[in-house]
Amino acid sequence: MSHALVQPNRPSPGRRRALRLLASLPAIGWAGSALARAPHGPQFAVASQATLFPAGASILVAGPDGGELDRWGRVLAPALARYLPQGPAIRVQSAGGADGVTGANQFDARTAPDGTTVLLVPGAAALAWLAGDPRAQFDAAHWVPVLTGMTPGIVAGRAGPATLARGNRLRIAAAGPGGPELAALLALQLLGAEPVPLFGLSEPAAIRNSFAHREVDLVFLAGPRVPDRLAALVPAGVQPLFSLGAFDAEGKPGRDPLFPDLPRTAELLGRQRGAPPADRLYDAYMATAAAARLDFGLMLPQLTPASMVALWRRAAAQAVGSPELQAAADAASVRPLSGAGAAASTSAVAADAGTLLDLRHWLATRFNWRPG
Repeated sequence: MSHALVQPNRPSPGRRRALRLLASLPAIGWAGSALARAPHGPQFAVASQATLFPAGASILVAGPDGGELDRWGRVLAPALARYLPQGPAIRVQSAGGADGVTGANQFDARTAPDGTTVLLVPGAAALAWLAGDPRAQFDAAHWVPVLTGMTPGIVAGRAGPATLARGNRLRIAAAGPGGPELAALLALQLLGAEPVPLFGLSEPAAIRNSFAHREVDLVFLAGPRVPDRLAALVPAGVQPLFSLGAFDAEGKPGRDPLFPDLPRTAELLGRQRGAPPADRLYDAYMATAAAARLDFGLMLPQLTPASMVALWRRAAAQAVGSPELQAAADAASVRPLSGAGAAASTSAVAADAGTLLDLRHWLATRFNWRPG
């Protein structure tokens, strides 16, 4: 994050995650980020001379046919094909349920790292991996990012910023301990409040009714159409309190561009402590926050040849500006990122083993939750 940490000689959590991800990709050298920033530069000329893009490219959608992610796949396939060498027809195939775990497992187990198949995966799959869901038989830290679709992550409530005072017991609507609200629960704990999740409360109508009857204090909003969903709660007196922040196109953390007046968690922690904490619980917050904001990620397998990574990333850098992708993104209030922005968005998810252990211990002791 942009704030100095308690231990000035220790790399920031985001920097440590980025270094770990870079280290896990020995053949790539992160050249794709440079390509994304300069798609017509000499690096691409070298890649295109060395690599003829093979026929039979495909997007494996980690979700059901006709689902939200499948619709993204139908938008992305022609936009990417337009900018790949030889303009290959990209096949879209779907696998598994809406949380993406089954599809991600299939990708990890069956996809050769030859660069012909990319995974389109929701942030829910990364959250399942972070929380220790035994169904998640993949390592999200090994995904090689091509393009991401990011959404806001907003904590909103009735009583205004005073709600967040240290020691306050705050009831927050939540699908379950391993759901997207996990990032909000960690943020509230770090801010010194006492989050009390009301698990099973996730449907918009039920949340509106709970606010109307003063049965809930906070809600976490992430995913498509966050501004519209927030507007629907305004008649119940709900207002945004803070956001989980965002990464810009250069991979720098900051306020969410859809909510530029809203402070992010790191700012609130900076006001309280002078800096965000340098500990694993904060690292866990950063990882879950990135996963909660990830509407979709387009990923290659680890050990994909550098030349193929470069071709996909160059295509993604150009596809981001295509009219069809921009129209779909604007309609859903999703922000597509390529290059450094996509790399930062996914490297933040790559929690180390110690952070994963601490997160899962926190879930077990705080909410008596053991997945599976």
